[in-house]
Amino acid sequence: MGVAKGPSDQKTLNEELIEGLVEVARRNPQHAVELFGVPLGVAMRLAAMPDAQLDDLATTPVALWRPALTERLVRRLPERRPMLTPDHEVYRPLVKRINRLALATFVRYADDPASAALVCDITDREVIRALQELPAFAFLEWGGNPGTLLAVPRLSDALIDRLLRADDDGVEHNLRGLLALTQCCEQEFALIRHAVQLEGAAYRLAERAEVSKRSGRPPATFLMPGTSNLILAMLRHQMRPTEVEDRMLATSDVRAAQLRGIAEALHPKPKRDKGAPRDRTRDHRDLWGSAHRRLCATAIFCLQRRLVDAGVEAFEAMVWAYDYYACTYDPECGVSLSRMLKDVFTPMREGSDTHLGHCAKCGVVHLAHDEKIGIIECPVCVLARAGKFGQRRSRIDKTETPPLRDYRGWPGAGWSAAAMGSSPGG
Repeated sequence: MGVAKGPSDQKTLNEELIEGLVEVARRNPQHAVELFGVPLGVAMRLAAMPDAQLDDLATTPVALWRPALTERLVRRLPERRPMLTPDHEVYRPLVKRINRLALATFVRYADDPASAALVCDITDREVIRALQELPAFAFLEWGGNPGTLLAVPRLSDALIDRLLRADDDGVEHNLRGLLALTQCCEQEFALIRHAVQLEGAAYRLAERAEVSKRSGRPPATFLMPGTSNLILAMLRHQMRPTEVEDRMLATSDVRAAQLRGIAEALHPKPKRDKGAPRDRTRDHRDLWGSAHRRLCATAIFCLQRRLVDAGVEAFEAMVWAYDYYACTYDPECGVSLSRMLKDVFTPMREGSDTHLGHCAKCGVVHLAHDEKIGIIECPVCVLARAGKFGQRRSRIDKTETPPLRDYRGWPGAGWSAAAMGSSPGG
């Protein structure tokens, strides 16, 4: 999968979108809400934010945006469409600039559906096919034709609170990426949980079905290229040959000794001096003993769900999601592939122990375990208390009446109670 430059491309589009959002919000916050689909409070907050914090936010190495594409929209790119309202026409050059970059990014990864899912969060096969059929000049000539943005920011007050601090000390680079990967609204969380439950039910039903015994000559030892690549990915991430064999193969298909030889070639063991303690570097640490590892596991799980939505088989999707995360974002990921399969994939498929939760304070989906009573459910909340993330601002209690704010400073805002009350997530 050609996704090595994925984080750089995601960050570049982050910067372009946030720059455009701030530019519009400083002129008219209501137009920023309508064009970019962010809550009114977020638009006003970004408009008043100093440049240093805006730069810190924009350089998050994971996408702070989501594609806003349909097949119909991609097919109609040659047509010049009007903006949402005549007042928005003044922003068409800005929209064109953002759309050109977004379109170039989407087309670059559309050649491989797995890359489109992992980097751009595009999983609709018809949209991918439409992007593949676009001419080479499309992003140059047609970026200004749509009346809407092809990528919209995925920003909320909760996300900004966690990504930014009041002082100059920024949030760690990797933690910002983990938080962005695990962002999820309540509707998305409900859809993910429902899809996982359906997959688990289908698996348990298939497990109960009777399997007829094969007769005749034993199966051949030949493996299809896709299966071979999957096995090599598992061995590359230090899965034991016996684990690979149990997961992928019948004992008569490939000898464990052959797999062991490949594993040792990929990760040779240093010779141990006589009497020296045994090397435990290949041992797999407990997934549930650390909030950071739990957050890493959740990020990998979210990537796996994108691949599943794109049509990749669930087990294969878990291996490739882990491979992408470990090779692209965190080479020394604290969670092993074995643990992801043992503590996340298998229990969720079997309907035991591991389940999903959603934090209303942080806006993240997260993995939880029934038996870990002493663990605070949301790993982001745990890390925030430890000073790893920014703290949430104090909120006005819902029972109190908030003081009126003077919006006369915003030129030509044209506020209405209906517009303010209908802003998404506000």
